[in-house]
Amino acid sequence: MQSVRLRAAALLLLAGCANQAAPPGGPPDQAPPLVLKVTPEDKSVGAKPKAVVLQFDEVISETPVGAKDLSDLVFISPQSGIPEVNWGRSKIEIRPSKGWKSNTVYSVVIKRGVQDLRNNAIDSTIQLVFSTGGPIPTTRIAGVAFDWAAGNGLAGALVEAIAPDSTTYQVVADASGRYVLQYLPPGPYLLRAYGDRNTSRSLDPIEVWDSVSVTLTQSADVEFYSFAHDTVGLRVSEVTPQDSGVLKVVFDKPYAPGRIFLPGEVIIKRADSSLVRVRRVQTITDRNMADSLRAKARADSVSQAAARLDSTPALRARTDSLARVRLADSVAAAARTAREARAAQARAAAATRGSRPGPPIDTLPPPKMRRPVLYNEIYVTLDTVLEPQKQFRLSVENLRSLSGTVRSPARTFTTPRAPKTDSTKTDSTKRDTIKRDTTKRDTTKRDST
Repeated sequence: MQSVRLRAAALLLLAGCANQAAPPGGPPDQAPPLVLKVTPEDKSVGAKPKAVVLQFDEVISETPVGAKDLSDLVFISPQSGIPEVNWGRSKIEIRPSKGWKSNTVYSVVIKRGVQDLRNNAIDSTIQLVFSTGGPIPTTRIAGVAFDWAAGNGLAGALVEAIAPDSTTYQVVADASGRYVLQYLPPGPYLLRAYGDRNTSRSLDPIEVWDSVSVTLTQSADVEFYSFAHDTVGLRVSEVTPQDSGVLKVVFDKPYAPGRIFLPGEVIIKRADSSLVRVRRVQTITDRNMADSLRAKARADSVSQAAARLDSTPALRARTDSLARVRLADSVAAAARTAREARAAQARAAAATRGSRPGPPIDTLPPPKMRRPVLYNEIYVTLDTVLEPQKQFRLSVENLRSLSGTVRSPARTFTTPRAPKTDSTKTDSTKRDTIKRDTTKRDTTKRDST
């Protein structure tokens, strides 16, 4: 009986040792793991490591934030298969699946997401570089990977530089699409950026991408404008009648930039094949410009009217006084905002004083594209308002996609029913008409008498 109890106690002890749960008691730990040591050292030359080892100040979890395991966070450049990552409680060992090559400069990147047993995660990227041979070059390729259709940076884009011998260097872009690819040997490269949606670390047909060829000497600034490179042309996904005989036409993908739509390129037919005349076709840019011109005209008209009214000395003095008050309020508001910002910084500094440094804060503004913004809709102005509850067919001639495919998409749509009339107003109008007619007859009768 005693031996059974001893075996049960031993099993419980082993189970407790294997459990990764945070130990109970003690002050709450809200700080992420801290890297104490990296082997080999960053920027070391002539290194011959069996593995890259990162030693942390506490036990880290085998399950990082946003990934199924630690290997999903690790990228080795140049690429050599999926990295092998071994967990050792407070350390991890990293090696390429095909081993380290001689006379090669390696860059190892661990994306943010490494966390401790209390789910405190490192919110910044860990990166080191070392050479298994000679000096580390100071070359650099930097820029932004954009999702062209969305009009913003492609978060987490995988950026690759492929050498003529197929050696592939890679890096992961940050949340705004910015990337820096360093320490490459000078020479020609095919650069490619894509959104690795399925985390396969290879370009799949469904993913957006873009490529550029460069010859690297020292540094290069390269932007990518990724989009889906398919051979399927555009389709009309929606036709919505607007007010005053305007149709909003939406396509399933953006059309090629720079397209000027002529009225004859949008064809609208009734069910009996008769044509509906198109007066004007506008893109979003055309429509915004027209709205801006109208707004400016209204503002100029109001300003001119105010100038005519503001002609007396008393009115001018009152206007100047109001302007001075608004300026003083604006200055006071700016000063108050600055004071509040300084106070918030002081509070944050006091709260973190004596603790581990936090992740670097990205203060850069969102990147802006140098290429035109893409659109997937147009506005078609007709010579007449379409009849309600009727079927029409709209087609757009020779529409080119971003991939260069030309198609003339078409779609059949039905106009909505006419709005219901207000019966209360109708009855009131009838009563007023009857009343006027009765009054008119009475007046005529009196006059004849």
